[in-house]
Amino acid sequence: MLLSSCSYIPYFKSEKKNSKTLKLNGYEHYETNDYIAHLESLKFDYLDSIETKEIRLDRYRKRYLEKILDVVVKNNELFFTSTSKPSVYIIDDETPFHFSLPGMNIFVSNGLIKKYIKSENILFCLLTYELIISEKNIYKKRIIIPTGTMTTRKILSLLRLTIDEKVEVHKWAFYLLKRIGLDTDNYLSWLQIQNRNSVDFSLQLGDIGSISREESMFKAFIIQNTEKQRITKKYKGSSKEFYSFVKALKR
Repeated sequence: MLLSSCSYIPYFKSEKKNSKTLKLNGYEHYETNDYIAHLESLKFDYLDSIETKEIRLDRYRKRYLEKILDVVVKNNELFFTSTSKPSVYIIDDETPFHFSLPGMNIFVSNGLIKKYIKSENILFCLLTYELIISEKNIYKKRIIIPTGTMTTRKILSLLRLTIDEKVEVHKWAFYLLKRIGLDTDNYLSWLQIQNRNSVDFSLQLGDIGSISREESMFKAFIIQNTEKQRITKKYKGSSKEFYSFVKALKR
């Protein structure tokens, strides 16, 4: 089973209206849904931050990303039950990173796409990973002090998962990608790309040594499921739309 957001984040409520005194007997908990809603709202703080520059895609490229997301979601309808429509935001930043927020909001840097997303299959792997996290609300509860702004470094630190949690997401991605007819070896390749370039992915990973164990654990999982991989591969190469999408970001 996947892990969803866990533990509680406290806040203090004064006994007297407008009082500036914080008292322990006013201690309360945010409910899980409250925290998820609060986390989703960080999308606006992040996009409005002076450090965040979103690349506005034209209709053609937006439609291309929507088509990829639809393939994953519609071929796994028992898994994806959210009514939210997935959205991808491309951030103008040469540092490779990706993350998602509740409500099926996915963020990817153009530096990541230009340097490391060399095939459409890898793009499928990346987006599927973030779709799973957002669909199942796999977020740790952490203390968030509202400042009105949210940097990439800060938001990645808030959303970072443990190795075991990430491997569970990788396993789900393995099955979901298998259902759409994508060669699941591509997912291992995606982890290997991050491992080989761990220094470049340091902002994403936090602990750059963790990706080696992550890859090793997923590789062991694939070996155990080798016989189950015999399926018809629908996605063997990259489409013209993919190359057009990447080319647009390199301008």
